[in-house]
Amino acid sequence: MNYIGIDVHKSICTAVVMNDDEKVIDQIIDFGTNDEGYSFIVDHYSPEDSYILFENLTTAHRVYHFFKDKGYRVEGLHTGHGCVTEISKTDFKTDLEDATKLARMCKDHFTGRREYSLAHFADIDSMKAKELCRVMNDCSEQRDKLNLRIQAYMDMFDIRLPKGLKTVYSDKAMKYLKSLDHLALTIMVEDMASAMAHIEKARKGLESLFKDNEDVRNLMSIKGIAIQTAATIYTVIDGIERFGTPESLVSYFGLKITRHESGGDRDLHGHINKRGDPLVRKYLANVVVKHPIYYPDSDLARFYKRKKEIMPHWKAVTASMRKLVCIIWAMLARHQVYRFSSLVKA
Repeated sequence: MNYIGIDVHKSICTAVVMNDDEKVIDQIIDFGTNDEGYSFIVDHYSPEDSYILFENLTTAHRVYHFFKDKGYRVEGLHTGHGCVTEISKTDFKTDLEDATKLARMCKDHFTGRREYSLAHFADIDSMKAKELCRVMNDCSEQRDKLNLRIQAYMDMFDIRLPKGLKTVYSDKAMKYLKSLDHLALTIMVEDMASAMAHIEKARKGLESLFKDNEDVRNLMSIKGIAIQTAATIYTVIDGIERFGTPESLVSYFGLKITRHESGGDRDLHGHINKRGDPLVRKYLANVVVKHPIYYPDSDLARFYKRKKEIMPHWKAVTASMRKLVCIIWAMLARHQVYRFSSLVKA
């Protein structure tokens, strides 16, 4: 059997091939991070007797889908937070040395000698939807940032909107601000208008992509979750069947509490591991804070209120986020809309 470790970079890769005796039988130096470069491996090592392992970096999805489509057993290492110490913590680090370590780890993983944290690679359509969610979020943050700068500029020059206009987001407000003799203000307003147009275009795109998706519609049955939040959560999960329990989804979102004990000293409070997608945690926090407005008597709202009485606000939010994730797990696993009472106990 051939065990192939690939050190992937943006434009070039390095690969090392080991046999069952962990003897290096081939070194493939500086081949392109493209189909032509990968084809060298395909031409010399068949999928029937070859395993492939690489780090989950920027272009990893291209490597994964290329070899997966060719019939190879291929995996990507989840390298975040230094969880692969063989690669992250070393005094001697070269592309060839990393590829050699990856080849050895490839053998360890596929022979069952050791378990590693593996990355999940979504299909192409899911990846497109996921990136659209992130572009929409970037535009939303840009809009909000520009709004603050516009407000500061207006305060600096004592500019007030005409009576009847409450925010700078309306077409009339932006038209008025651009009519003033303030070039910097005009540019900021135009940039904000552009960001808002992109947000609307992304929103329509997500609505089109998920118009027939029952799970996304079910997530949107929770007031406070619109298409942007629902699509982001759904694309990050990428198949609820990957998570056998609500706790596994909590951990995947980076909300699992980690506690440490050393020499009799124990951290009783603990911290969340933050290994999941930070954008999802941001949206979940927003939902938790807004939830009591729409459902003041729901289990989640009462839970949040109880936690706020005995702990700091941010800890109450975090605890409520974990409960919300358990509810989301149950909704997706059972294909149900939101109910005021929890679908699962958390």
